[in-house]
Formats: sequence, C-alpha cells, structure tokens
Amino acid sequence: MRVMFAGVGEAFDETLSNTTLLVDSGTSTILLDCGFTAASAFWSVAEKPLELDALYITHFHGDHYFGIPALLVRFVEEGRTKRLTIHGQPGIEDRVLRLMEMAYSNVMARAEFDIFYIECDPGQDFKHAGFRFRFAMNDHPMPCLSVRLDCGDKSIFYSGDGRPTEATRALAKGCDLIAHESFSMEPDTPGHGTIDSSIEFARQAGAKSLALVHVQRKVRRFMKKDILAKAGEVSDFSVFLPEPGDEREV
Repeated sequence: MRVMFAGVGEAFDETLSNTTLLVDSGTSTILLDCGFTAASAFWSVAEKPLELDALYITHFHGDHYFGIPALLVRFVEEGRTKRLTIHGQPGIEDRVLRLMEMAYSNVMARAEFDIFYIECDPGQDFKHAGFRFRFAMNDHPMPCLSVRLDCGDKSIFYSGDGRPTEATRALAKGCDLIAHESFSMEPDTPGHGTIDSSIEFARQAGAKSLALVHVQRKVRRFMKKDILAKAGEVSDFSVFLPEPGDEREV
C-alpha cells in the first residue's frame, strides 16, 4: 500500500489543509476524511482522481467532512462516471445530502455517477474495494470511529481525532503504519491525542512507523524542532511529521 498525506493540518490552520490521507492499494484507492480545506489537497496529489473508489469519514466535525460538496461537484464537472462509495457512521447519507443541499443544491442531478453509502459501527469487519475494514471508537467530544485498513499482508491505522482507547489500541495491534492525531505537546489533552500518547500508542501496537498528524497549528509552527527531536529519540520504530504531499510505502 501507498499512503499519500494530502493534508496534515488541524481544523483552523491557515497554511496546512485539513488532515486527509489517500491510500492506494495498487488496484483501488480510498480517501480518509475530507474536511473543508481537504478537497483541493486531494486533487493536488491524486494521480487518477476520477478513479477514487471510496471515501471514509471518521466523524462529523467540519474539518473532517465539510469538503465533500467540493469533492462531489468537481467530480460532476470533470465528468466522473465511476460509482463512489462513502463510508461513515450511521447517518452518513443524511449528513452528505444535507451538506449538498446547503452548498450546491440540485448539482447532483447532473451527476453521471452513483453514490453508495455504507454505515460503519465499532467492531464491524468487512471487505470493500480491495481493503479489509475494521473500526473502533476513539475518545473525542464528537463520536469518532478510527479505522484499520488491511490489504494483503500490509495494514494501516488512522485515528481520526481523539485520545486512544482500549478498543483503538487493540485495533491497531500489528499495523505497519499508524497515522494518529497528535494535537498537543502537553502530557494529556482531553479529547485529543498528543505527541507522547501517539508515540506510546504506536509502541504498544508494535507498529513499524508512526505519522504525527493534525498537530495544533501553533504547536507545529513554533515547536516543530521539539517535535522532531522527540521523534528522533524513538529508536524501535520510525516516527515522522509528514508534510503535505509526502508519500509512504507500507
């Protein structure tokens, strides 16, 4: 699998797009989250954007799903014909339809592609678009469903937002790559992952590498050297702070 970090920022970072990951299995692609600044970031890294197979939304905060109208309308404008599957927690279809009505009413009437919705719950285990999907609930003010994707003998875990839970720790066991929200340098931040908690999470999972994403904008801007120094202290696996457009082979 190849993971492209189209966006790596938090909700209100003026220089970095919302965190969004494009995962390529070699035969299919899935976009993980699509916040209000993420759609253009997707188009900047996708080699075949009109061939995107699926979109997964971890939770219903704007920086994780308000970019869907921009994504879908551009698909319409570009003449997409391939069916798109959108995965998310129960209510995902209604959420998307309401967003489209507010943002671009009636545009989808011109669409030449269908949208298929799959509702996801903690503990579910199914295969779609060449990936095996599994889920666990994170600790976040808005219920957030972390996801594990397996393809062949490779696996990635994406947290969405929130602090680790026993369920997400179990889900991430043995993953090759973990991308975890790492909002703060503080030892504990209610409802959010931290640099330290993400590193410990990856260590407990036995991961080969950890991507620190969704770092608070001022922390990333003014404490980047400290973050990189802390990452450099880890010797048993790779810890990195991805930049927009970075890629990682899994």
